[in-house]
Amino acid sequence: MDIYLYGCGGHAKVILDILCKQGRKVAAFVDDNPPIGFTHIHGIPVKKNVPETLAEIECDRSQWIVAIGNNPIRRRIVEKLDNCGYSFTTAIHPSAQIACGIEIGSGTVIMANSVINTDSIIGNHVIVNTGATIDHDCIIGNYSHIAPGCRLCGKIKLGEGVFLGVGTKVIPNINIEEYATCGAGSVVVKSLPSLCLAYGCPAKVVQTNYSQ
Repeated sequence: MDIYLYGCGGHAKVILDILCKQGRKVAAFVDDNPPIGFTHIHGIPVKKNVPETLAEIECDRSQWIVAIGNNPIRRRIVEKLDNCGYSFTTAIHPSAQIACGIEIGSGTVIMANSVINTDSIIGNHVIVNTGATIDHDCIIGNYSHIAPGCRLCGKIKLGEGVFLGVGTKVIPNINIEEYATCGAGSVVVKSLPSLCLAYGCPAKVVQTNYSQ
């Protein structure tokens, strides 16, 4: 089964490294607008996303990971590929610590030195970035992004598309609603509403109807 990465930035290169460490081969990167003259990454071809490119990739012989860090954009591209009939795969770094009773959705990426503790549920197309920890009984919604070094205590629920900036800490039993954004270094001690921007210690909502 050929694996394709949608995107060719730094995030995509990290995913390539994970897949290589898993002993899996990436066939190509596909990008809407790769830099001019940018034809290969570590020997893997970069293809421009045009109808001809997708037409030559067979649905039943390929799997995808959307290697885009921005949550709404990642969701849009996933929906586009899904409508074309493509399927998705996960990438889990060998150094990640995954406890028993974990559910991990399709298209999700678990990066180096991250920890996911028992009975947590990780949705589809989630990014658990380098060194992040998720404790027991957490629920992480589809398209969420947990940045490097985040610390989530037990029984936390993240809605769809939540972004936790680098080093964010969340105490137990907190709900963070869909497409909320927490700035880097925040300490979340109260539940947060959807579409908000919050940051600080303790984290406070500073903007509503915030667009990622």
